[in-house]
Amino acid sequence: MLLIEAFFRFGSIGILFAIGVLILRDGRHIPALRVALPLIVSMTCLFLSTGSENLRVNGAWAIPLRLFDMLNFIFVWWFGLALFNDDFKLGWREWGVTLVFAALVTPMRLSYLGFDIPWAGRLDKVGFIATLILMGHLAYCAVVSRREDLVESRRKLRFGFAIAIATVVTTSIVTERVAYAIGADPFVSLFFTYILVFAMGVWAVLWLTRLNPEALALQLAPVQTTTPTIDPRDLGTHQRLVEIMTEQKQYTEHGLTIGSLSNKVGIPQHQLRDLINHSMGYRNFSSFLNHYRLKDVESALANPSNSRTPILTLAINAGFSSLAPFNRAFKSHFNMTPTEYRQQCTTSSSALEEPVAKADQN
Repeated sequence: MLLIEAFFRFGSIGILFAIGVLILRDGRHIPALRVALPLIVSMTCLFLSTGSENLRVNGAWAIPLRLFDMLNFIFVWWFGLALFNDDFKLGWREWGVTLVFAALVTPMRLSYLGFDIPWAGRLDKVGFIATLILMGHLAYCAVVSRREDLVESRRKLRFGFAIAIATVVTTSIVTERVAYAIGADPFVSLFFTYILVFAMGVWAVLWLTRLNPEALALQLAPVQTTTPTIDPRDLGTHQRLVEIMTEQKQYTEHGLTIGSLSNKVGIPQHQLRDLINHSMGYRNFSSFLNHYRLKDVESALANPSNSRTPILTLAINAGFSSLAPFNRAFKSHFNMTPTEYRQQCTTSSSALEEPVAKADQN
C-alpha cells in the first residue's frame, strides 16, 4: 500500500511540476494559465505534507505547507473564473472572498497542526459550507457563461472541465468529512484525491505539450480583430446583422440574448455564433454587445448637450443593465472611468471654443 501511495503521490507532484514548467515556458502569456500557478503550488504543498508519516514532510516544515494548501479551493475558484471570463482579473471581490475564506479555515487547520484553538470546530462547519458555496458558484458560472460563449470548441470543453473540477473537489471534501464522522481512516479521501489529480495531471500535460489555447480560448484577445475575414457566403447575413445593430440599435434592448438576436437576423443560433466569432472577431456575446454599447456611450459623453445627463442614464439607454458592469467595461476599453472621459471631452471642447471666442471679440 505504501508503494502505491508513493507512486500516485510523487507521480502527481512530478506531473504538477511539469505542468508549471510548461506554463512558464509556453503559456505565461495566457492569463488563465497564470492563475493556475498558485493552484499547482498549493496542490504540491498538499501532497508533500499529507499521507503516510514516512512519506510526508513533518515537523515545523509542514506548518507553512499545510497553511498554504488550505487555499486549494480558492485557487480552484480563481482558475475556474479565469476560464469562464476572457476579461477576468483578480479584483477586490476575489481578494475579499479569499481573506474571508482564510479567516474561516485557518483556525481549524491550526488545530489540526496541534495548536489549541477552542472555537475552531464552530468555524470549521462554516468553512465547509463556504467551500461548497464556492464550488456551486463555479458550476453556476460555467452554465451561465456557456450561453454567451461564441467559441464552439471552448463551449464544449471548458464546461465539462469546470464541472469535473467542481465535482472532484466537492467529492473530495465530502468523503473526508464522512470519513471523520464514521471514524474511518481519513487517508481514504486523500488517496482518492491523489488518484484523481494524477489522472487529470496526465491529461493536462498531454494538452500543454501540444498547447492549443484556442481549444479553451484562455488567452485574451482584442475586442475585435483588425482585419476580420467574412466568408462571401455570409456577406448578406453580415450586412443584415450590422444594420440591425447600427441602424435599429438592437444592442439597446435589455436582456438581449443570442437566441433572440438570431431570430431577428433570421438564422440559427450556431450560425450566428460562428459569424460573430470567425467573421467579426468576438469571443463572447457580451463583448460583441459592449462594442456597440460603448460606442453609443462614448458618443453621448462627447456631446455637450448631454453634459448634465447622469452617466447612469446614458449607460442604461445604451443597453447596460446597471452601473457596475458598465464602469468595468468602459474602464477596460478606454483605460479611464466614464467621469474622467467626460471631463477630458469637456476640457477639449473648451480649448477649441476659446480661440473662436477670442476671434469673435477681435
